[in-house]
Amino acid sequence: MLRKLKSKVNAVLFVILVAAVVALAGTVELAAKELPPIKIGAAGPYTGDVSKIGLDGLNAIKMAVEEANAAGGINGRMIEIVEADDAADPAKAIIVAEMLAMDRNVIGVVGPMNSATVQAALPTYQRAGLPIISQSATYPPLTEMGYSVMFRICPRDDAQGPAAAKFIVEELKAQKIYIIDDKTTYGQGLADQVEPALKAAGVEVLRGQIDMADRDFSPILTRVKAANPDLVYLGLANPAQAASLIKQAAGLGLDVTFMGGDGLKEKDQLIDGSGGLAEGMYVTSIGKDIREVPEAQSFIEKFEGRYGAMSVFSGQSYEAANILIDAARRAASDPMAITRDKVREAISKTDGYRGILGFPISFDAKGDVVGASIFVYQVQNGEFVPVAEYSASVSGN
Repeated sequence: MLRKLKSKVNAVLFVILVAAVVALAGTVELAAKELPPIKIGAAGPYTGDVSKIGLDGLNAIKMAVEEANAAGGINGRMIEIVEADDAADPAKAIIVAEMLAMDRNVIGVVGPMNSATVQAALPTYQRAGLPIISQSATYPPLTEMGYSVMFRICPRDDAQGPAAAKFIVEELKAQKIYIIDDKTTYGQGLADQVEPALKAAGVEVLRGQIDMADRDFSPILTRVKAANPDLVYLGLANPAQAASLIKQAAGLGLDVTFMGGDGLKEKDQLIDGSGGLAEGMYVTSIGKDIREVPEAQSFIEKFEGRYGAMSVFSGQSYEAANILIDAARRAASDPMAITRDKVREAISKTDGYRGILGFPISFDAKGDVVGASIFVYQVQNGEFVPVAEYSASVSGN
């Protein structure tokens, strides 16, 4: 009788134990599922004149987040993207920054993409302690104003401009240059770096300006034709506008070599948009074309299979998003202890991150990328072909 009672007690205890284990497992699973999402902002021009570049960058960010979530998110917390369209407008960029700053679940931002929008929004991001990683804002002062939240994975214009000038002087042997800029922080800022480097080398420099809204370029092109320069340098932010200017130049009988900055390295808008008239043109690039990087081939195949041809900053957008995600994972072992300040500190300690850009990424004390190069490409047979490479040091050497 006693043995039977003991057996029944053991059976009951076993059932209770199994139930407890099942309940505990369910509680853990439920807790994991109930972890609130962690958010990253994606700030860029998703409408407006340069929306093609912005939307392709956004799609690259989405790919990085999808891959991270498939791998468990950030220490078990799924990642959500807060899309923030600034339309490349500094005023809108401030509103976007305020919106992202108010959402305390946003722990970092990829973007903004344009130098002018970064410059306008930086004070807001700094006040909120919200770190940003720009994939394409090259205006030098952005990392010279003491904003601890500012990081970028692209070299600065005071590296790109002198590199362009070096190529013009040493390789093209040009003696007279006409510079046209669009009065934007990026376009005028880049031109402001090219001009003194050319003058220091003894090159004659003439200069004029257009507006980003301009569509008729005959007034300035008439002046360019009269000046008869060896090369026209375009400090323009919109590759479609550059293509239109090049077509109008041909219509006026202006036979001259063109060169521009990284923002113009867009096959669809510049090469195809010019109807083949951009053939022979040179552009500088703030990084190697990722088609030349073995580590990028899987990304390219996946991106183009889903969205079509990449824009110039698609790879940089993907890289910036992955660096931000990596920093968030390193910020705290407890997924609920991840804060903006910890993420900012983790970004600053990024050391030799290897992704798809072809070089290990680190940041200096100002937030500038370390170890990048400036490349020069020429349009040959409807494609961008690399012709030169320079260190991305500020001296341009």
